Amino acid sequence: MKAKRIVKIIIDLLMYLLFIALMQKHLWSDGMHEWIGVTLFELFILHNILNYRWYISLFRGKYNAYRTILTIVNIALLAAMLGCIVSSLLISGKVFVFLNLGGARFGRTLHLVATAWAFVLMSIHLGLHFAPFANNLCKWGLHPWVCRMIVIIMAAYGIYIFAERAFYEELFYLTEYKFFDTTKSAAIYFYEMLAMSASFVALAHYGKKLMQMKKKRGNAEYDRS
Repeated sequence: MKAKRIVKIIIDLLMYLLFIALMQKHLWSDGMHEWIGVTLFELFILHNILNYRWYISLFRGKYNAYRTILTIVNIALLAAMLGCIVSSLLISGKVFVFLNLGGARFGRTLHLVATAWAFVLMSIHLGLHFAPFANNLCKWGLHPWVCRMIVIIMAAYGIYIFAERAFYEELFYLTEYKFFDTTKSAAIYFYEMLAMSASFVALAHYGKKLMQMKKKRGNAEYDRS
């Protein structure tokens, strides 16, 4: 594996884990939460620099269904992350307080919605690129069906957590504040967020597989005609 590819995987993994950690705001002090966010945004900028060729290719080649969906998800994720960055500057009480930008009320609203959508879109983005990771798990000795069962079980639990936490309220701004169950440990919160992410990963991953199967079936029928 090339060094650049390894660096990109490490950066993507760190971004994912940091975002999951940031979704548990009550576990961090305000200052620590903001510094973790700064680290995440720096990695996000680096991620985009390393993947600059994707931006260059946007207006090249043909767009099939999968490429169209991937492009929409990526652009929406970029918009959500920019929303996270802007809102973080507006509501910062520690790291960027010296900017004194104002607009804290709007910033809190934007931050609530942008972080929720960034979490969902990040998970879908991961799901659309999940195949190589799944193949590596199989190479490490895990049977494909074992991998599938792990993903399905986590995804099913994630759907339950999504409903139990009413996460849709954050996505569509049906509430102004979210309250955390402080009786749960950090490990449980972290696992629940991973499970909820897994539900969107599985949705994107198996949705992509269905599209590929449909395309192959269509090509086979075309060849027979």
